[in-house]
Amino acid sequence: MAEVADEAGVARSTVYRYFSTRGDLILGLLLKRVDAALEAVVRSLPEPGDAARCLPDLILEPIGLVDGNPLNEALFSPGSAAFVSSLELGSEPLAAASVRHFGPLLERWQAEGQVHADLDVDETIRWINAVALLCLSPPWRSRTKEAKREFLERYLVRALVVQGRPANQGRRSDI
Repeated sequence: MAEVADEAGVARSTVYRYFSTRGDLILGLLLKRVDAALEAVVRSLPEPGDAARCLPDLILEPIGLVDGNPLNEALFSPGSAAFVSSLELGSEPLAAASVRHFGPLLERWQAEGQVHADLDVDETIRWINAVALLCLSPPWRSRTKEAKREFLERYLVRALVVQGRPANQGRRSDI
């Protein structure tokens, strides 16, 4: 904390006024980065009105920001496995950031009948985050973006997006 205060040119007590622990400081830094990244991801969606097309991008685009960025690579390195697990298991502020950015999309898709009406938006976003973290962990991290997209389309999209009505749905059985 002393190093942070020195770098910022403020007293250590000023840092502690805003961040009571080192963990709070790291979380604050991470939240700022996550907010900016998720905002950029949502803005860059090519067809935000198409749930099936966008759902894989809600995972692939944020995880694509890890490689090539030294801080992100360090945070998600194999040596930081405990950090990644802690993100998945319970960072409420990080979950809230995802809900803030992805929630309006899921609510819109739900209202339009594109995703299942009975989905809990907050819980669905937690699952989306869990899948994103899975894609950042070995052995998934080394798979190509195309392989990850195929997995997401095959399982995530099928699970969330309302598919066409089966041909026999709504027909009366003569048996």
